[in-house]
Order: sequence, then structure tokens, then C-alpha cells
Amino acid sequence: MNNQMRNSMVDIKEITENIFKLDKRIRYVAILNPRYDLLESKMREGVSSLTPAQTDRDFIRMAAPLMIDSAEKLRPFCGAMRRLTVRYDKAFLALYRTAAHLLILSLDPQVDQALLDEIGNSVRKLELAVSEDEEKGLSS
Repeated sequence: MNNQMRNSMVDIKEITENIFKLDKRIRYVAILNPRYDLLESKMREGVSSLTPAQTDRDFIRMAAPLMIDSAEKLRPFCGAMRRLTVRYDKAFLALYRTAAHLLILSLDPQVDQALLDEIGNSVRKLELAVSEDEEKGLSS
């Protein structure tokens, strides 16, 4: 594994941990690349998944790309997509598209608009900070 790949994996893990630090209601974090390949998948420590692992993998592989790609078709008419959300009785899913990744979060169902906005802003800042660090590393 080359240094750049190793640094990227560390950065993904760092982003994941920083997302969990944003709020205790965040149950699960998945990070995918633009081709929808899974880079990271992690439940909050001490929290049990509501769904079987195979169901999670199927959702990430099939449903997430379909949902995101469908929503992105409205971009020319409605502007950039900030997030895509699905509210269930027992969980709240939020999908955030950034320049380099797709983040899928599972949260406790008692989330509000302010928290979702805060998470979205923080996710973008975390990713910008990581990409700036990578650029500095490449130019040194």
C-alpha cells in the first residue's frame, strides 16, 4: 500500500471519528467514493445495528446510488443537493454528497433541521480540511 493510499485511509477514519463527535445521536457512518465503492462503514461503539449486515450492504450497493443519482437529475433546475433524508420510525437516514465522497449517516429518529444543517456544514469543513492537508503534503 503506498503512502498516499495509507494517508487517505487514515483521513477517512479520522473523518468518521470526527463525524461521530458531532452528536451522540449519530448511530452509523458510511463513506463511499464517487463510484459508490464503500471506503468506511462503522457503527457507534455500544450501538447495535437495527438491520442485518447483508441488508446494509445491499442498501449501500443498490439503493444509495439510485436515490442520489435520481435526486441529482434535478440539480439543473433546483440547484445543488444539500442532503437526502429518509425518516423511519426507528431511525433517520441522511445522505450527504461532498466533492469527493458520499456520506450515509444513520441517526436516532429525534433529529431536527438545525442538527442536520450542522452535520452537513461540519462534514464539508472536515473534508475541506483533509483535502487542504493532502495538498500541503503533496506540495512539500
